[in-house]
Amino acid sequence: MRQQSSPEPRKGYVPVVSEYDPLPAQPEPQGRWAEPYLSDKSGMWTVLTRRPLTRGQIHFGLRSIVAAQTLERLRRQMSEQDEKWAEYIATDRSTSDHDG
Repeated sequence: MRQQSSPEPRKGYVPVVSEYDPLPAQPEPQGRWAEPYLSDKSGMWTVLTRRPLTRGQIHFGLRSIVAAQTLERLRRQMSEQDEKWAEYIATDRSTSDHDG
């Protein structure tokens, strides 16, 4: 009995993925920040928030992009932004409690 091997893809074959195919089930990553990366353009460590900021959050002073020369400095800036985020959340909750 001959063993069947999986067929080799044809040269130039591009698999078709339907827009209706479900994505693999994985939980959403935790935290506000995506993974830091070293930018090719600026040579600086850069990180972005996972979700876009609202106008109110930007007006409050929150930043969606943080960049620094070193990873250590980037982490400090991320921590500072996290503290500002906690302050924003506390302020936002205290004002929404009085809106009725």
